[in-house]
Amino acid sequence: MPHPPLSQSLTQILENHPGGQAVTLNDLLRSTDGRGLYLVIMLLSLPFIGGVSVPGISVPFGAVIGILSFRLALGHPPHIPKRFGDRPLPKGMKKIILGGGVRFLRFIEKGIKPRRPFWMGWRLARMGNALLLFLMAFLMALPLPPIPPFTNALPSSALILIAASMMEEDGLMIWFGYAMALGTVIYLAFWAGVIGKHFVGWYHSLVHYFTT
Repeated sequence: MPHPPLSQSLTQILENHPGGQAVTLNDLLRSTDGRGLYLVIMLLSLPFIGGVSVPGISVPFGAVIGILSFRLALGHPPHIPKRFGDRPLPKGMKKIILGGGVRFLRFIEKGIKPRRPFWMGWRLARMGNALLLFLMAFLMALPLPPIPPFTNALPSSALILIAASMMEEDGLMIWFGYAMALGTVIYLAFWAGVIGKHFVGWYHSLVHYFTT
């Protein structure tokens, strides 16, 4: 029996959580018929899609995604330390997710289908995809300044595309995730070079000023 769209499941979980209590990440891991791992990865990536994120959350959210991705690469069951997993989601995040985040999920769901190529079932392919998620989580977690733009939006978009493709075993859509991940690395490497060049120039100017 086909499962409901992820955007629908996510909306139901956030709006109808039992007891009126705040949703935790461990609640989500136990939800959605075994898709909880990918749900948590996408959920923690959604607040950054619009380019404007809640301040101070990219580091802990990226760390949690990194933990889940690394465990996935090793073939271990998903687990989040209680320090993060049992903590209610930040205030305001629910509104962000149910707004632009769910709209983004609905958009990519139109193209996600269970197109199962044989290679996606290989242990090496699953490990490689999980390590790519780990890399994108690391890039998302970097405490970078808001300039240049999209430093969180690009890796989070790649995380969502790759995680959704792995969840549905979509061998076509995952290539868009690979392309987004490659573009993210190139974009951040470019800005790292620009910033590094200006920093070196500023450093030499400062040394010259104090030594002459």
